[in-house]
Amino acid sequence: MHRLIRKKKKQLGTTPRKSKEKDNKPPPQDPLERSKKTRSEKEVAQPSQAMTDEQTNREKNIKRKQLVKFVKHVLEKGPSGLQKEFSSMKRFNDFEKMKAFKQAQERGKNRYKDVGCLDNNRVKLAPPWPYDYIHGNYVATPNNAKRFICTQAPLEKTCADFWFMCLQDKVEAIFMLCNLMEKGAKKCFEYYPSKDKTLEFEEKGHKITVKFESSNKMKFSKSEAKVMETVLTVEGQGATLKTTHYHWVDWPDRGVPAADMALCELLAKARLSKAPIVVHCSAGIGRTGSVVMIEYMMDQLLSGQVIEDSDKILQKIREQRNNSIQTEHQYLFVHQVMMNYFMEKKMFDENAKLAHLDFTEKYHKAVH
Repeated sequence: MHRLIRKKKKQLGTTPRKSKEKDNKPPPQDPLERSKKTRSEKEVAQPSQAMTDEQTNREKNIKRKQLVKFVKHVLEKGPSGLQKEFSSMKRFNDFEKMKAFKQAQERGKNRYKDVGCLDNNRVKLAPPWPYDYIHGNYVATPNNAKRFICTQAPLEKTCADFWFMCLQDKVEAIFMLCNLMEKGAKKCFEYYPSKDKTLEFEEKGHKITVKFESSNKMKFSKSEAKVMETVLTVEGQGATLKTTHYHWVDWPDRGVPAADMALCELLAKARLSKAPIVVHCSAGIGRTGSVVMIEYMMDQLLSGQVIEDSDKILQKIREQRNNSIQTEHQYLFVHQVMMNYFMEKKMFDENAKLAHLDFTEKYHKAVH
């Protein structure tokens, strides 16, 4: 059983006790052993100017020919055609490919009984952690074999597992796309600390602490999306990690936010990290799948490749994270975001601009 301990705020003039985990050095074979030196809070929260310039240059090098096929496909089908395309891709659970998921069900490690976790690419928690299971999968984009870890929202019983996973994979960016409560239902356990607090989680004697460092509301160039950016320090098993937690507050369950540039800007910031980006909503497949599909397309664009057909991309994602993208609206949202991105970057000719206006009008009618 996990024990959730809220540490009291330190009193001025007192000397903090040293953690036992820090006093005992892990054995050499410990997979989490790493340098004690961590990047400063500023470095985690703000990418360097050189890295930002590199990102901008990559965007400038996108060729119109890379997106001609994709744009033609989207505009010709329109929202109604894309809805039919999505409906033709049936969702199902092959539990023979999810044996660890079934075993973990008995220990209360799964949030939903009907949302499985594939065995072939599941995240495995390494020793000395008591169990290797967490409901999470590595998901690749064309040029990054472990671009994402798609996972369910932490349960009270899985908070320690979640943070150990972040330590193990040296995660620098976490996307939380749900709220703790939605429509009166519990969607996520409170797994990260609020202002000036520290939380401690435990799994069979293995403790992990998560400390609040700073927080602010993200500012986007042309969006009112509400995303809270919080810098956290995670310590446990002889390792220390600074990570940035992005909580998208106003993304509705099974719905879609405004299809503006907020998500593209957020991905551009997180993309600078070489480590996997952790993404979760409640089940870790709907809103989460939308983010993954957009980044899959962006990865192709930024690396000079032609964007694949949408249904083929989604099929590849679902082979890694079962049943990703749950609704037609989420599927349409992915396409509208990409089309708006092309418009923002002035990649459309005049004919495409007119067709895009028509597509946008039909999109809004479809999702609202």
